[in-house]
Amino acid sequence: MLVSATGRTADTTACIACHNDKMVANPILDGQHAKYIEKQLHDLKKDLRIHAQMQGIAKTLDDKQIADLSKAFASKKWANPSPKSNPAIQEEGKNLVRKGNCTRCHGSELEGTYNIPRLAGQRSQYLKTTLLQYKNKERNNFPPMSSMLNRYSEEEIGVMAEYIAGLTYHD
Repeated sequence: MLVSATGRTADTTACIACHNDKMVANPILDGQHAKYIEKQLHDLKKDLRIHAQMQGIAKTLDDKQIADLSKAFASKKWANPSPKSNPAIQEEGKNLVRKGNCTRCHGSELEGTYNIPRLAGQRSQYLKTTLLQYKNKERNNFPPMSSMLNRYSEEEIGVMAEYIAGLTYHD
């Protein structure tokens, strides 16, 4: 449990209720970059990112709680579940990631940096949903993603998501 300067607590237990191994549609937070988590919580709080449940939660947090929660998750080891990817899509996924120049922002191993999210080993279902939200302009808190994903079909985005989820990255 984390206590902010205002005396309010920021308890990661509430977060873990949804961000755990059984909730495969939700992102892995353990080991994600603190500044990325912090930005997402601020965007949710300011309605720059739409997710009804998370917006409601973010609006209850002060800046110190957001920073503390972000640091708490970033200090954990990246879960890196690396599910077995379908070998038939490996080459196609790699080519699609290369075509999109994903490594330009997300790092050579899709490990992310500072405020850019780590993708390697993230859950496939979450990645696909998020990429489709960007493509369809349902998620607008980073417009370059929408324009970059515009060139991909839904099927290609699914292949990319499965490929990226199967990558292993170790700090």
